[in-house]
Amino acid sequence: MSLRLLFLDELNGFYRSKVMVALWIGLPVMALLLYLIVPDIEGMPITTFTALLVSSIGGLLTSVLIVVNILNEKEKKVYDLFMVRPINRGNLLLAKFSAVYLCVMIASLVAIFLAAFLDAATKGHDIGSMLGSLDESLILTASLMAINCSAGVLIGVFAGSVLVGVLLVIFGSNQLSSLVVLPMITDVGEMWMTGLASIAISVVLLAGAVLVFNRKEF
Repeated sequence: MSLRLLFLDELNGFYRSKVMVALWIGLPVMALLLYLIVPDIEGMPITTFTALLVSSIGGLLTSVLIVVNILNEKEKKVYDLFMVRPINRGNLLLAKFSAVYLCVMIASLVAIFLAAFLDAATKGHDIGSMLGSLDESLILTASLMAINCSAGVLIGVFAGSVLVGVLLVIFGSNQLSSLVVLPMITDVGEMWMTGLASIAISVVLLAGAVLVFNRKEF
């Protein structure tokens, strides 16, 4: 089975899951509530703050979703069926990562674009200019989501139970993604550095997950 077919299969399962439905609806609603409750966050645009909050909350839920999904499949011996077929083990993990990452990024983009329109409406900015200045918010969201998704895959492969997996997500992947953003928040680094660092970390985490998964016995 090719990576493309595995990806479509994973996508079909994830986008209809309860967690993803909550993200589809919850993240845009959260952006709207931020606008209504806190219209001015120490001068920070709602768009930037929404990107940071969406990445943190969405990333945490996404990591948990991946961990629970992998552990449930391991418990139900799903991978035993795949192992008797000529399927690349690494493709199973890459398909899962890609499907979840795509779904959560779409939900995040809806929330960020909604926040951008609200910023434009309340501050009198031109919508076109506002959308053109979203590069930093999008890089931030994509970076944190990539780290959380890849960390979730690695934790799912390593963890022996759902409880252990969730704890590792809370105290591991979530903190790791926060450290990547720290230089940008403290004005020590720039956003492109955050993007490059997140790509490197995500590649290392996914490579580690594939390496361990290939050596596991089911």
